[in-house]
Amino acid sequence: MSSKGRIEDDAAYENTLAWMVEKAELLDDPLTLAVEERNKLQRIYDFVEQRVLEYNRGQMLLADPGRLKLYKATGVAYQEFK
Repeated sequence: MSSKGRIEDDAAYENTLAWMVEKAELLDDPLTLAVEERNKLQRIYDFVEQRVLEYNRGQMLLADPGRLKLYKATGVAYQEFK
């Protein structure tokens, strides 16, 4: 993921998914992290998860531009691609 909080391409998307799997394993085990570390990691994980969902929605818009009207009507966030 870029410093702008965007997933720039498919390679970054794959790296982000790998990061999420690694961190999910840490979050799943209650004995691996102190409470403060766990809370911080959970906030970061949630942020990254939202960027992944936005990237996926943006990719779906490339395949089916008709979804744009639905996304805007429901206020769903998506990543725009140029």
